[in-house]
Amino acid sequence: MPIAHEGYRPNLWERLAKAPHPSLSFQASLWHAMAPAAPPMSSLSGDIETDVAVVGGGYLGFSTALHLAEAGVETVLLEADEPGFGASGRNTGFVVPNLITGLDPAVMRQNLGATHGQLICETVGSGAELVFNIIRDHKIDCQARQNGWIQPIHTPEKQPWLADRVAQWQALGRPVEALSRDQAVAETGSEVYHGAFFDPTGGHLNPLAYCRGLAAAAIKTGAKVFCRSRARTISRRGDRWQINCDGGTLIAKRLLLTTNTTGDKLEAKAEGTQIPITLFQVATPPLDPELRKTILPNDRASADIRKELVAFRWTVDNRLVTGGLLASPFGATARGASYHLQRLQQMLPQLPAVTAEYIWQGRLGAATDFMPRLMQFGDNGWSAIACNGRGMAMTTALGRRLAGWLAGTANMPLPVPVTKADPVAVPSLASLAFSVWLPWNRRIDRAELKRAKKSG
Repeated sequence: MPIAHEGYRPNLWERLAKAPHPSLSFQASLWHAMAPAAPPMSSLSGDIETDVAVVGGGYLGFSTALHLAEAGVETVLLEADEPGFGASGRNTGFVVPNLITGLDPAVMRQNLGATHGQLICETVGSGAELVFNIIRDHKIDCQARQNGWIQPIHTPEKQPWLADRVAQWQALGRPVEALSRDQAVAETGSEVYHGAFFDPTGGHLNPLAYCRGLAAAAIKTGAKVFCRSRARTISRRGDRWQINCDGGTLIAKRLLLTTNTTGDKLEAKAEGTQIPITLFQVATPPLDPELRKTILPNDRASADIRKELVAFRWTVDNRLVTGGLLASPFGATARGASYHLQRLQQMLPQLPAVTAEYIWQGRLGAATDFMPRLMQFGDNGWSAIACNGRGMAMTTALGRRLAGWLAGTANMPLPVPVTKADPVAVPSLASLAFSVWLPWNRRIDRAELKRAKKSG
């Protein structure tokens, strides 16, 4: 979500919701309160040239810049506000080495072909290991815990799906396993679950601190980073790209946009391929440490497979964090906190009455098929998207792949084909439709849970 400035254009949801000033929402997050300071960075001033220009300072942009710098490629990254100001600094902080439910290896091979389908699964499957290796190698202070990621199933009807998903990822050599009902209940603390998909390589962290750490690592490795340097226009200047900012101009041989849904229409078709979805996040005050013995006792990150999924995790100071969508924008901030905490308490009756100490918003960028992609909009000009609700591992890993490809590394092929942009007709209306559709999804979830309860 970009900071309010003269070029800021709130989407339809934000206008209906009368959402708080985006910078206040950013500063109101738990992650902002707990993250170490960002490295010193200046704004672009004057005219400079580079080999590769990256526009957008989230996980994808900084991972690409870091790995380009490691390969010795001259790289400049422009960020409109500060590292992690958008979705990268506002999510739940899950490191998930997987794609969304339904996008398993067989489906990916069907959608992308055998080669790309295999590569994308290998890329995201090893994404969490890459994230935690970067954290260790660059000594990033981001409250990281690599204790695994759990995806519970809420009905026994999902057992065949679970077995099939585990088998597909095990066939790729991934160290995943299926948890029994008893194991799922013990791991989560909730009796509503009937098993779970478990990947020990996943985990959780402070997402803003991680993004700031990536920025520091990129700078230390040799990339130049300019913040408060909003790219206003891009154009061709002979065989180079010209990126005009308020304080100066950047000339680059190659240009990569990693702006997610907040690119100010620099490349409208590419930006329009994503649907902006506003999510609400909630953090409780610090709770009794004794609760950790029965709620996520192994400090895993948990997100189930309901249509309106329930995701929750602990923080290092004993808070629970959860969140998601809302069906109506009106009074969204207060209702978001109440609704998502009530869902958590219904699922975890051992919780005492809890309140929200931190409430904030973020914007998820989702393609219509929830697939990462790389789109070309001109000679040596591309736009990449990879969030789709599972951003941290996927974007970090795709950034490494993009850097290898741009650096000409033969053993770093692209896991996605290069395509043209296929924009959504009215992204803001599509965004609203996600929330309007929520009541129907809730109805399906309730029916499934009712059947599960009857079956014992």
